[in-house]
Amino acid sequence: MMSRVLAITAQARAGALDRAWQMFREAGFDRVADDPAVLSLKGRLLKDEALLLAGEARRQHAREAAAAYSAAAQLSPAPYPLINAATLALIAGDTAGSRALAADVQELLQAGVADETPYWLGATEAEALLLGGDRDAAETALARAIGAAPLAWEDHASTLRQFGVILAEQGAPAAWLDAYRPPRSLHFAGHMRLPEDVAALSDSIDALLEQERVGFGYGALAAGADLLIAERLIARGAELHVVLPGDVAAFVDRSVRPHGEGWVTRFEAALAEAASVQEMGEASPAAFMPSVRLADLVAMGRAAMQAGLLQSEAVQLLLGPASVDEVGQSAHAGGLWRKAGRRQHLLPLRAPSGPQGADRTAPQVISVLAVDLLGGEGEDFVALDRDVAGRLPALRQALCATPTLAIRWTSRRLLIAFEGTSQAYGAAVRLSATLGASGPFRQALHIGLATSIDDPVTGAPVLLGGAFDLAERLLGVTTAGATFASEAFAASLAACEADAGRTELVGEIALVGQAPTTVYALKPRFRR
Repeated sequence: MMSRVLAITAQARAGALDRAWQMFREAGFDRVADDPAVLSLKGRLLKDEALLLAGEARRQHAREAAAAYSAAAQLSPAPYPLINAATLALIAGDTAGSRALAADVQELLQAGVADETPYWLGATEAEALLLGGDRDAAETALARAIGAAPLAWEDHASTLRQFGVILAEQGAPAAWLDAYRPPRSLHFAGHMRLPEDVAALSDSIDALLEQERVGFGYGALAAGADLLIAERLIARGAELHVVLPGDVAAFVDRSVRPHGEGWVTRFEAALAEAASVQEMGEASPAAFMPSVRLADLVAMGRAAMQAGLLQSEAVQLLLGPASVDEVGQSAHAGGLWRKAGRRQHLLPLRAPSGPQGADRTAPQVISVLAVDLLGGEGEDFVALDRDVAGRLPALRQALCATPTLAIRWTSRRLLIAFEGTSQAYGAAVRLSATLGASGPFRQALHIGLATSIDDPVTGAPVLLGGAFDLAERLLGVTTAGATFASEAFAASLAACEADAGRTELVGEIALVGQAPTTVYALKPRFRR
């Protein structure tokens, strides 16, 4: 039983709440009332749901979660279920009950708790003190806990998330929490041509990274600004996450080696230090610039997603452009970052990048929404008429608000291409609201490259590219009624939208004819 509890808890920690509930019920845990571990798990899932809701639905879920945790504590008194019951009682509106439970937690801690980490004990004490109204003592206990485990960033983030909820319920300021947040995430980019005084520039970058407390960096490794920033990140001990346009060899040949073998050596050294390397787009010369744009979107989004996971902040450093209104990919990335309302730093250089004209024959970045209106394989013509043809007017109405690049049918699925990530996500939200309750429905999203050609048979323009194929394959593993997305799309959405709803990790899934793909479920902020 305990292995199942741990597996479900892991899903909940990853944000896959619906999958966790499914596993909970499949294990028969919804019928268990005498096992403290199962009851605590039930409380955990109900608590996670409560924090996604508002109003009376939030309070009701909090009451149910508090009851589950309290039942677990009655069977086996322990600080973990009690402290959660105390916080949930506050969310449910029972301030007196919350303070009483918090006092019980402090008594248990003073009596001694075996087999727990110093961080967890200190964080639990801090939470009990905060619930009891002693903010100063709570901050002292929190600082002591973090000092005992300074690199346990995900644990810190979980505590800060909990404290933020408590302070919001108490109507108290939460700015003091900022001093205890994990390091920030950085998206970086810039020009290839650097000034002669690189030492002074390096000092400026070091000062900025220190000022912002950067611990994670996301970007490419082109000669010039990219590599210089990456080297400064490595020097301060930050995690470097590399997102390249195309494969490594082609990237080196195009963006590193032409600037000298010294840069190749620096590239190889930085790549060896990277915590992760991700290749996006295609290696062909015609696809290079669109692949750069795609890689920048994914790098920006991964920085934003990491910051969200750690209850921290994502910032951007652009080395070169004096303004996001300039021509060039770095300025374009800066414009998207600023539009999402995030902070950024521009370090202008005297040697700007040259203008980059658009090539209409080159591939372009597109977002593909794949839609399935049938409930299963092999439906007859009655199902086609009822579930597809009969719902097409509503589908057309839902799509009319957003311009599309292409719409085409495969054997049973509709593939819709959009110019931007936000447009595709907006269409998916509208389709889910319009068609989700009227019959079978599921949809999937991916971002990638496509090329526009004139169809030699019809003479009409048509978009071709692997983005359509992967979106359709992803749809094949999408749960009925759900909206799944590739990691590339989820990251691109995070780059463009600061608050686009919930993104739940589904896991790494093997798609037919594709390498294993990390998949997310996209869901609205509130589900009830």
